[in-house]
Amino acid sequence: MPLPPLTRPATGLPSGEASRQAHQLILAGHGSDGQHRLAAGRVLVVGADEIGGPLIAHLADSGVGMIGVADGSPMDPWDRYLGLPDAEPADRATAWVRALGRSHPAVRAVAESWFELPRARGLVRDYDLVVCAGEDPARCQLVDDVCAEAGIPFVWGSMGATGGRVSVFWDRHGPGLRDLFPQPPAPYFRGVSGALKVVGAWLGVVLATEVVKLLTGQGEPLVGRVMEYDAMAGTCATVPLSPRERAARPAEPVAAEPFFGLLSPEATEAARQSTISAEQLKELLAADEPVNLVDVREPDEYAFAHLPGSVLVPQGEFLNGDAATRLPTDRRTVLLCRAGIRSAEVLAVVKRSGHRDAVHLGGGILSWAERIDPEMPTY
Repeated sequence: MPLPPLTRPATGLPSGEASRQAHQLILAGHGSDGQHRLAAGRVLVVGADEIGGPLIAHLADSGVGMIGVADGSPMDPWDRYLGLPDAEPADRATAWVRALGRSHPAVRAVAESWFELPRARGLVRDYDLVVCAGEDPARCQLVDDVCAEAGIPFVWGSMGATGGRVSVFWDRHGPGLRDLFPQPPAPYFRGVSGALKVVGAWLGVVLATEVVKLLTGQGEPLVGRVMEYDAMAGTCATVPLSPRERAARPAEPVAAEPFFGLLSPEATEAARQSTISAEQLKELLAADEPVNLVDVREPDEYAFAHLPGSVLVPQGEFLNGDAATRLPTDRRTVLLCRAGIRSAEVLAVVKRSGHRDAVHLGGGILSWAERIDPEMPTY
């Protein structure tokens, strides 16, 4: 359903914006009024990764007047969007604020601290709405709760391997995140399982479009609906979302502690006393005692870079098959993956199968490349 605009029109446009926004200014239904409302808009983006980056870029390019960026993580190469920000060392929020200062000087860009209690409640009061498409469901739920308390919309997105979902949660007009997820969903960590990067760009553009609709009062925002995109199938569908009676909010917002860590409790326990460093693995490989070095990544990853002497047995063959029972018993098993997450999960399975002396490489081949073999390609 159409909703009233969130902002009143600004009294004027910044210098140069009229010519830069010429096509929007002549667009029927948007025009001068819509562009002036965008110029008055204040949007907080929580998370400036491969989804948040495209989102920030398109918000700025659409003429949103103020963009806050809440993300203290280091700027990784995969977080850049079409070359922005540049290679300067900075956290994501600072890097994007500096980049917008150069590319979109009309935008008031603000680097905010991490979105977490106790500052979250006060932070959202400085903005008209909040956008978050983070990997951690707990942080998204915190955003949903404080936005509901402040009475402002929460534009939400979620990215999987080759698809994504988008919705708008606004308590006074429709259901919230807890109506979509009565039980916390398991996070999808792109750094562990991978993702098609163009899907992040698609999500960023769709999220930015919902922001434009909400600020200007145009069209029908995705309140009470969820848009689902499957890149491989080439499908995009919108499904209704209804409030659930059991989806009660806590009396007070709770801190964004992850519902699920990167490791399961079993993997955490298995790895506690059975993690070796890259230096220790180097010593093991140099010793006379034979070692069964098992790489649990996927074939494409293994083909890109692997340790000499390692054998490929993908994680799924351990978790869903009998690979653990086929490991040799006459030598010690050492498991490795890209960053040490998948190998720790496999370690728990291997130990249950009777290989009590099995270990895994902490930090995975990224650690090996950093400490032992700088010439090894990384990804």
